[in-house]
Formats: sequence, C-alpha cells, structure tokens
Amino acid sequence: MKKKITLIFSALILFLCACKTEPDAKTIKTEVLNIHDKLMIDGEKVVKNRMKLDTLLLSEKLKSRTDSSKQNISNLIKKLNEADENMMDWMHFFKDDFKGKTEKEDLDYYKSQMIKIREVEDSYIKVIRESDSVLKVYNINSAEKMEMSNHKH
Repeated sequence: MKKKITLIFSALILFLCACKTEPDAKTIKTEVLNIHDKLMIDGEKVVKNRMKLDTLLLSEKLKSRTDSSKQNISNLIKKLNEADENMMDWMHFFKDDFKGKTEKEDLDYYKSQMIKIREVEDSYIKVIRESDSVLKVYNINSAEKMEMSNHKH
C-alpha cells in the first residue's frame, strides 16, 4: 500500500511539473493577433470620427464658436491621427513569423509585442471615447452609431 501511495504521489508530482503555468509564445502570439484584428475594426472608427471632425471644423456649426473650441477639435484630430499612425507603425514592425534562437526568445518577443499592442489599444479606446463625446455635443452620429443605424433587421 505504501508503494502504491508513493507511486501515485510521484506520478502526481511529475504531472504537475510537466504542466506549464506560464503561457507559451504561440499562445501569446495568438492573443496579440486577436487584439490586432479587433483594432483593425476600431481603426475604421478612428478614421470615420476623424473625417467627421474634419467636416465639423469647416462647418457652419463652428462659425459661432470660440477659437478654443476649434483648437480643441484640431487637437482631437491630431490625437486621432497619432493613434492611427501608432497602429500603422506597430503593424510595420511586427514580425508575424518571428523565430528566436530559443523558446524564451520567442516568448520574450511576443510578450514585448503584447505590451506594445495594448498601448495602441489603450490609445484607441481613449481617442474614440473622446471623439465620440465631441461628436455627440455637436449632434453628429459617431461612427459606431452610424453603423448600428445602417443595419436594418
């Protein structure tokens, strides 16, 4: 009986040691690519909101507004452009087929890319929220609301 318990205990320890607690490079790479795919959709919102703000800047709605209102919209357009450029830069430098010399190098590369793509994601979230709010103030549908209203059921 003692040998049987020792054997089961040893098998359990081997099993637990074999299990990785940290995700591997392939798992992180997949997650990075999933975030990228979501951001491609968000990128469309960034571009649409930027176009709407460009139009607003030239519209009659701003003729009676102060220069600070116009400057705030110009600054927001600049932030939208920067967010879009950051995404393009990330995509340009991302190596989908990265092969390091070791598994750790692969893992480190994809972890570093996860940090970078999360920064892009954060900037997209902030600038989309901010631009949606400004568009709402001027009674202009944001890109998201327009897409929803274009879908007829």
